[in-house]
Amino acid sequence: MTKRTEGPCSGLWHIPGGTVRFGEPLVAAVERVASMELGLEIKAGPLLGYIEYPSHYLNGLDSPVGIAFLCHVDLTADASSGRGWFTAPPDPMHTEQVDFLTEHGLLVADR
Repeated sequence: MTKRTEGPCSGLWHIPGGTVRFGEPLVAAVERVASMELGLEIKAGPLLGYIEYPSHYLNGLDSPVGIAFLCHVDLTADASSGRGWFTAPPDPMHTEQVDFLTEHGLLVADR
């Protein structure tokens, strides 16, 4: 995960993401975004599903939809670096992402 440093979600930990470019295959977008946001070369794994963000709409923002792929990365959690791998959700984080990752067995959520 990375910690947003700007925009309406500044300060939130989140699953790295970005816009798919016109004509860009989804897997290529996943690999490009991981390189840009994490500085890592990864291979996208299987599609996990999608995440909707009603909290954005309820707060007067847009209505994004995320498409999530499982990717294995060897990365130690380091909150001070603004990126990390977590087994429990760091705070603060989008509730929708916590729910999604917990449902897929990728996080153990206490909140």
